[in-house]
Amino acid sequence: MNRVGLYGAAALLQVVLLWGTSSLWGQVPFGDVSDVVGGAAGNRPVVGQASFSGPAQPSEPGLSLSTKTELQGLVRDVKIQGNQTVEMSRIYEKLRTRKDREFDSQVVQSDVRRLLKTGLFRDVKTYTQQTTAGIVVTFQVSERPNIRYVKFVGNRGLRDKHLTKQIGLKRGDALNSYVVEEAKRSLEQFYRSKGYPKVKILIFEGMQAGDQGVVFVINEGYLERIKSVHFVGNDPNLATDGRLKTVVDSKPGFLWYLFGGTVDHHKIDEDVDKLTAYYRGLGYFRARIGREREYDESGRWVTLTFVIDEGPRYALRNISVIGNTRFPEEALLEKLALKRGEFFDQGKMDRDEGTMRDLYGGFGHIFADIQAELRFLEEPGQLDLVYNIEEGNVFRVGKINVHIAGEFPHTKQSVILNRLSLSPGDIIDIREVRASERRLRASQLFENNPQQGLQPKIVIRPPELEESMESTIARGRPSGPTYRGQSPEQAVGRTVRKIDLNVYAPELRDAR
Repeated sequence: MNRVGLYGAAALLQVVLLWGTSSLWGQVPFGDVSDVVGGAAGNRPVVGQASFSGPAQPSEPGLSLSTKTELQGLVRDVKIQGNQTVEMSRIYEKLRTRKDREFDSQVVQSDVRRLLKTGLFRDVKTYTQQTTAGIVVTFQVSERPNIRYVKFVGNRGLRDKHLTKQIGLKRGDALNSYVVEEAKRSLEQFYRSKGYPKVKILIFEGMQAGDQGVVFVINEGYLERIKSVHFVGNDPNLATDGRLKTVVDSKPGFLWYLFGGTVDHHKIDEDVDKLTAYYRGLGYFRARIGREREYDESGRWVTLTFVIDEGPRYALRNISVIGNTRFPEEALLEKLALKRGEFFDQGKMDRDEGTMRDLYGGFGHIFADIQAELRFLEEPGQLDLVYNIEEGNVFRVGKINVHIAGEFPHTKQSVILNRLSLSPGDIIDIREVRASERRLRASQLFENNPQQGLQPKIVIRPPELEESMESTIARGRPSGPTYRGQSPEQAVGRTVRKIDLNVYAPELRDAR
């Protein structure tokens, strides 16, 4: 064969090879030659594998599609590839890219982020294919391994079912090392609260690639119990051991120490805070509380001692009121239980705040704000107490709205109205509001179960909340005056407004 013939044969062979390669690539969905060469595609189980009639356009790795050519048109089909255990329906419900909708690459990217957020997949890639009928979008997912089992090794004091409730892991969940680590911390905290402060927990399985389950190896240590609780440094004339024992939660067990009384270091720390707050409430603002734990020879019984340094007790040099215009200062101070020269007492101060709040509420200032402020002086053991008062507006009763749960005749609203000591137009007296509530609860006409929140109550919403609710209800309608069409009026130089009372009652007993 001459040289021309050889060149011609070589050119013909090159055309044949190029044609064959093009046909081969046209059969591979994502240009993965390994799926064709060596028969790998036939040996790999894939649920819902997508197929294409022509070459596919792969996206960039991660969350974004290929933007070399912006695709336009309707979505012809949405396909899923790569899922082996996660059901198709669970994936489709996370997608906003749907058949017969306009294709939007931003929506596809948000679908990818939404799938990754489920924690079920390590990676999600997208592929698109332009056809004459529209665009085919394929999501290729790489699943995280699922938890096939959860085991506990070494636990003797606490059962598996109790530990399982604490970790929040179950079979079928995605195996995530962060979640497993959090489960370990939850187990340690649970053990310490049950009297095992020296517990050690090791994650034996569940943190490495290829793990199929989670295994915790537990060294519980001894179950520690409180043998006795003592207090050192407290003045028995003010705070006896018996009184202080009612403040703390750390106590010996009962019935021969069989129930309760376990050592919980977190609870002991909280008891220190409770004792500190107790002493400061009595005026010992510099009180310091420590604790000591002494173990017996077995290491299982603890004697707990709280060491108290009370410090000086503060007395009130002066008590004053700021912001009052309705009542003179001396008239307010006369009604207070806490007097000048006495030692500070948190309980009395709180009651005095309530006394002044009720006093103002009895004259229509139902939203009066009263805040106590302590001012420490340079002189040791002395302080001033100042009550800051924002009286607010005076309110009259506007409408009385009755809400009774369940089905009832309209005339039964009179059952409630007859037991109220307030009528529309009256100056609101907060004491009468509470008395009306007590009468409704004592009437035995309604379901009354405070533990379940079933009891009659009268609600007066603050003006800001009332306005917000009104605007929500009347949205789309012209806005009216401030309070349900009730205009303010002037009385003795004060703004008087009307506000509604809302009476809520459970179902009538005879309605059943």
